[in-house]
This record gives sequence, structure tokens and C-alpha cells, in this order.
Amino acid sequence: MKARLLWLDMCASLRERKTLLAAAMMVYAAFSIPFIAAKPPAHVLSALNGWFGTSDPFMIFLFVWTDLAMNKTIVILGVVLAGGLVIRERETGVLQVLLSKPVSPVAYFLVRTLSACGVMALLYVGGHLLAAPIVARTLPGFRPGLFFASMAVHLFAAFFAVCLSALVAVLVQRRSLAALVSLLVLFLLVGLAFIGFYNPAWREASLFNPITQGISVLGHVDDLSPGHVLGPIAILLGMNVALLALGALRVRHLEV
Repeated sequence: MKARLLWLDMCASLRERKTLLAAAMMVYAAFSIPFIAAKPPAHVLSALNGWFGTSDPFMIFLFVWTDLAMNKTIVILGVVLAGGLVIRERETGVLQVLLSKPVSPVAYFLVRTLSACGVMALLYVGGHLLAAPIVARTLPGFRPGLFFASMAVHLFAAFFAVCLSALVAVLVQRRSLAALVSLLVLFLLVGLAFIGFYNPAWREASLFNPITQGISVLGHVDDLSPGHVLGPIAILLGMNVALLALGALRVRHLEV
């Protein structure tokens, strides 16, 4: 029953206008960022030389793609996909009908959040698959292993954006205010994501930032190992499970 509901919800979400607009954002990023990275601003080159000690065109692209494009994209998509979960259905009276079926509020919250994560994964991975051949053709030194390793870790930061937005929605219980709070928190985390790179004194503290975990592969471009990929994924997975647990606990006591 729950697996069926998850599948149907994903199919319905993929047909929504907001999801189509999100897909258009990913397509635009895949086609535009390689050309933007080909002629980056001087301050970007200076930052790369200071943080990574390189001016490699592919590293410039990976930095621009991850920070300027994907970090901002996952914030917006996380709020769009999960910012009104459960609350929207309660306001429209749909939730009462759904809960008359053999589905608990906790199960419904988890299914809807996981469905949003599934849609995020399709959009996010699809954007990377579309961008990869474009980057390979337009930029020298394309490193597919590094590109997709970064994608794999950062995907779980994208899931964090979804899970946090879902949690805030059921805590605040007002769609517009919940969306605003989620955006502020997520953009704050994104803004602080690279603080450990340009200020080593903050490196240890920055590891508590899930977005920093999501971009951690950029700090190991020359010595990347399976641990540099699996470690951050495990940490982010734990954070996401914690958010889901808190959301489920809140939904259990939510008035329908």
C-alpha cells in the first residue's frame, strides 16, 4: 500500500507545473554553466588559486557548477518540492479523506517526503547526465570520476534540503512562512558552506554544516578515495534520517 502510494505520488509530482519548471532550471544550468565557467570572473579565479591551488578549467567549472548553480538549485527545489507537505492537504481538506484510508499521518508524511526526494533525485541526476557530455566537449581535462563522485555526495545534501523543508512545514504549519524559514536557513547554510576552505580555523566547525559535507569532495580532488565519498554520504544520511524522525514525531501530534 505504502509503496503504491509512493509511486503514485512521484508520478503525480512529475506532472506538476512546478516540477516541469524545476526541470527547465536544470536544463538551463546544464547548457549555460559550462560556458560561464569558460570565462570566470577574476575573483573566482583568485578564490580557486587560494583554496585549491589550481586554475584548471575543469576545476573552475566544478566549483561554479557546485556552488553557483547546484547549491542554489537544491535550496529552491527543496522548498518547492516539500515546503507545503501535509499542510497543503490539511488546508484543502484532502488530508482528512486520505487518512480515512489505512494510512497513518506518520506514514503519509514519510511517503510524501520520500516521494519529493525521489523527484529531486531524478531532476538532480538528470541534470548531471545532461551536463556531462556538454562539459566533456567544451572544457579540457574533463574528469568524469570526480564529476560524478561530487554529484553522488551532493545529492544527499539535496535530500537534506527536501527533508528540512518538510520538517519546517509541519513545525510552522503555515505554507508561506514555512517556505520563508526554510529558504533563510538553507541559504544561510549554503553561504557558510565554503568557510572552511577560505578560513582553515573554521574547518572543523564547518563540518557540522550539511552543505559543507555535500561539497566535501572538492577538498580532495587530488587524493580522492572511496572514504571521501562514502563518509560524507553516511553523515548526510544520518542527518536526513534525524529530520524525518523529527517530522514524523511532529505529525503524530498534528491536528487534522
